[in-house]
Amino acid sequence: MIEQAWQTDRGLVVLSFAWIAFVILVGEAIRRGFRLPPDVLRKIVHVGVAAWALPTALLFESPWWAALTPAVFIVLNAISYRFRLMDVIEDEGRGSPGTIYFPFSFALLIVALWPVGGRAAMVAGLFAMGFGDAAASVFGRRLGRHRYRIAGAQKSWEGTGIMFGVSAAAILLGVYPLLGRWAPGAALAAAAAGAAAEAPAGRGLDNLSVPLTAALVFYAVERGLG
Repeated sequence: MIEQAWQTDRGLVVLSFAWIAFVILVGEAIRRGFRLPPDVLRKIVHVGVAAWALPTALLFESPWWAALTPAVFIVLNAISYRFRLMDVIEDEGRGSPGTIYFPFSFALLIVALWPVGGRAAMVAGLFAMGFGDAAASVFGRRLGRHRYRIAGAQKSWEGTGIMFGVSAAAILLGVYPLLGRWAPGAALAAAAAGAAAEAPAGRGLDNLSVPLTAALVFYAVERGLG
């Protein structure tokens, strides 16, 4: 069965690597050409990689081959983090290995949820991280005026609200092609859980806490409502 799935999925594995390489190269070109703030460029790459969750869920036959690309990028990002090879994908500072945690979450959600009918939940978790957290980071820092501290991390209510709203919209739209119906209750619950999980996370741990929490909540609520 694995060999049969490989016959179907091998072109998609190549396409997955090509897409992520394209996103990183575009981000690097933007960084060099327009000199935008590094945090904006990191989030562009973040969104581009997270967006691949939907084609992964729609097109791959085997979860194991689907998880291959993010698994490889765990290693590649660890090397980049250690030797500062690609600043465009690095989190701020040497103390935050978030770029390693993100593909780990991607691969873990695929192998954990796909076999139990949770492809939509996988997309929900990764969209909450890719779209919601990116929006909160970019716009929250610039628009946030009302600050709060939780577990040693400083956040803004504006950023948390932006993350919730963007996550909910991204999840609602992202899971529709997989479910064939709208799931507003599960999307709102997952967005709220993701925003709550992001608030106290530091040192890049939101790349674990947000997608895993949002995905599990979406799975539980969607199954409960179904």
